[in-house]
Amino acid sequence: MGVSERAYYFDWVRILVILVLVPFHGAITFTAVGDCFIKHPQSGPVFDTALGIMAGWVMPLLFVVAGAASCYALQHRTWWQYERERRLKLLIPFFAGFLLIVPPMTYLGARFNGTFGGNLLEFYPRFFTSGVAPKGYLNWGHFWFLIYLYTFSVILLPVFVRMLRPAARASIAGASAILERGPWVYLLAVPLMLSETLLRPLFPSYYNLVWDWANVAMFLALMLYGFLFALNARIMDNVKRMRAGSLLLALALTAVPVGLRAAGITEALRPALPGTAWGGLLLVAWILAALGYARAYLNRRMRFYDYLQANAYPFFVLHYLPVTAAAYCIARWDLDVWLKYLLIVVLAYAATFALCEILRRIPGVRLLLGARRPSPSAA
Repeated sequence: MGVSERAYYFDWVRILVILVLVPFHGAITFTAVGDCFIKHPQSGPVFDTALGIMAGWVMPLLFVVAGAASCYALQHRTWWQYERERRLKLLIPFFAGFLLIVPPMTYLGARFNGTFGGNLLEFYPRFFTSGVAPKGYLNWGHFWFLIYLYTFSVILLPVFVRMLRPAARASIAGASAILERGPWVYLLAVPLMLSETLLRPLFPSYYNLVWDWANVAMFLALMLYGFLFALNARIMDNVKRMRAGSLLLALALTAVPVGLRAAGITEALRPALPGTAWGGLLLVAWILAALGYARAYLNRRMRFYDYLQANAYPFFVLHYLPVTAAAYCIARWDLDVWLKYLLIVVLAYAATFALCEILRRIPGVRLLLGARRPSPSAA
């Protein structure tokens, strides 16, 4: 059991998830689902339902990819080189975003909601001194992902290093062989079903790291799964073979609560709500379906790969500011909600890619974005 050549499908999953964050965060503005800086709910239940489904597995999928990336990285780095690389690539953009990007987004939200009437310079001290959101303004926006990822990378580093030792690989190969055979791969859902049942009712998604044990358990498990997937390619071969069944299972598990909610049968809906074993199984079904189809169709260096791979991380860092600015300007316009949504998405994509092109070419700013040095193939 060994790590083979680069698995491009993991890169493509990361790229596509990051790109979909623009329409995802733009949609939250107009729905009753989730939190965002500019909130002006107008859409119907179809939009709310679609967004609610995506919210359950899109970001968790990035932790699976991060685990796989850690496996590939540790093939060519010592543990301290790995930690240093993660520190530079995750903590510097985190602090840069927390200080330079989140306050302007929070300011636009405060202006939109009428809770602050001054200018941005006047708002900056309020951001840090008013208390933690939702009571105050202090928050870390979408940069929660970076601090979680760094923390989990450090926590799991001894486990990752041990898993890569020859003796451990042999043991892992034997223990994980059952996951290479058909639906037995869904044994991976059992820990998540347990954690969702036991922890989620007590710890909803706070994203504050210190009191968020349901998410901590879920994300740690998913990073370990990603590492295992990269370490044992035969599991991913099985995930590929199971892709259609995984998708059907995910759709079926999703259709039940959606149908019950539409029918107004709220009591029967309880076992299929988040915070139950149902939610853990649903999460794994969507993740395995996404990885299976990516493994089948995206495991190659296709057109625009170099460009998108070079821009993916800066895009993640920057995207929410253009989305928030566009929503601030457009949300209250007297237009059809779908037209407003389309305008926000198009403007945010254009502005984010333009910012990526400009800022990642400036050496000091490139470091703040965690961006790679631009190359002719990625320009």
